[in-house]
Amino acid sequence: MNRVIRAAGFLLLALAITVPARLDLELQFDAALAVIYGLAILSLVLLTGYVGQISLCQATFMGISAFGTGMLVNTFHLNYFVAAAAGVLMSFLVGIVVGIPALRLRGILLAVVTLGVALVFDKYFFLDSAYGWFTGGSFGWHVSGTHVGSIKVDSLHVMPAYYVLLGIFVLVALAMLRLHDSGSGRRFRAIRDSELAAATMGVDLTRYKLVAFGLSAAIAGLGGALYPLVVGSVSAQPFSFLYSLQFAAFAVLMGIRYVPAAAIGGFFMGFMPVILVRLSHSLHHDIKYDWFQVVLGALLVAQLILLPDGVWGDVRQKLDHLQVKAPRRKVETA
Repeated sequence: MNRVIRAAGFLLLALAITVPARLDLELQFDAALAVIYGLAILSLVLLTGYVGQISLCQATFMGISAFGTGMLVNTFHLNYFVAAAAGVLMSFLVGIVVGIPALRLRGILLAVVTLGVALVFDKYFFLDSAYGWFTGGSFGWHVSGTHVGSIKVDSLHVMPAYYVLLGIFVLVALAMLRLHDSGSGRRFRAIRDSELAAATMGVDLTRYKLVAFGLSAAIAGLGGALYPLVVGSVSAQPFSFLYSLQFAAFAVLMGIRYVPAAAIGGFFMGFMPVILVRLSHSLHHDIKYDWFQVVLGALLVAQLILLPDGVWGDVRQKLDHLQVKAPRRKVETA
């Protein structure tokens, strides 16, 4: 990573730390949700950007972890973060199971299978009263939050929750960057570029594909486990398959191969709906939530035509260009 790109990353982090504290309560809440959405998109950077596997059920992994966390907190009275770790483990295990079809399927067929998984959980498991012991029934689970040291972190104390989420996101993002340059990361990218060539070089496709699905599900599940910390409750609606489609759309739009794109995608997914609503109030015109999906679709079409590598991919190329031009200017002026 060159110095210009590193500086851009530090600038994004500085803005993420300082700006939300100056916003009103509603926007602070959206900032916290943006970090959670960023984790879901980050899970796709790992699975699709690094390994080339497709998943349209990331919101399902979030839901499994969120419901699991809510159940363990309410039924077994576990510490919130212990319950969250268990919820992430649940998502990891389900992710490995969902990844089994990836051993034989690729491309559109794998996308259809993962979408089918999302629909099954969305329409049956998350809503069926038979699983009320896990989902909390019709009313879901209420989570009162937890303490980080002496600081109360819950839905009534949004900024402490936001900073906890931001810290976790940064740690996961740094781990992802480290993974990218590791031996396992090179094997992941080899699978993405050509499974046949990777197998020829001795890469264990079964092992690495299943690990990728499990880790991706765990990262998405981490976002789901932290969701009740911000909202204060767990219900099925935030984990519908439509959210999985939006995660995939924002990942592609911002640049699915790049870690910073997850942060930018989470920001737009968290703030764009409320921006549209406030714009409608200022214009005295009713802009419904459906317009959010219309705008997202239009941006995605434009991006695929104009910026095939995503928004951050284009920004990265420009930053690389600046890094190359700077030494040339020094030589010319010498």
